[in-house]
Amino acid sequence: MASPHDRLNDPAREEQVRMIRLRLRADLTAYRLGYTPLTRQEALDLIERTRAEVLELFPGKEDVFELVLRPRFLRILNERALAEWGVADALN
Repeated sequence: MASPHDRLNDPAREEQVRMIRLRLRADLTAYRLGYTPLTRQEALDLIERTRAEVLELFPGKEDVFELVLRPRFLRILNERALAEWGVADALN
């Protein structure tokens, strides 16, 4: 029978915890991009900080960030730009 200590060091559990942390970080970033007052540069800096945090959790997964999360964040940012800042800002 596995002890509680064994369950804490289980690689599958560690992966699950990292995935939960990734999901929370991505959701928080998406919320901040959509609903908090940020300049475009502040928003881009937030995306880069989130990228660094994601790569700490999953080293070597830059391509996944670029294919999945960055487009999500930029879409939110551009939708907000269209709604609040005007079309010209969204295109730049």
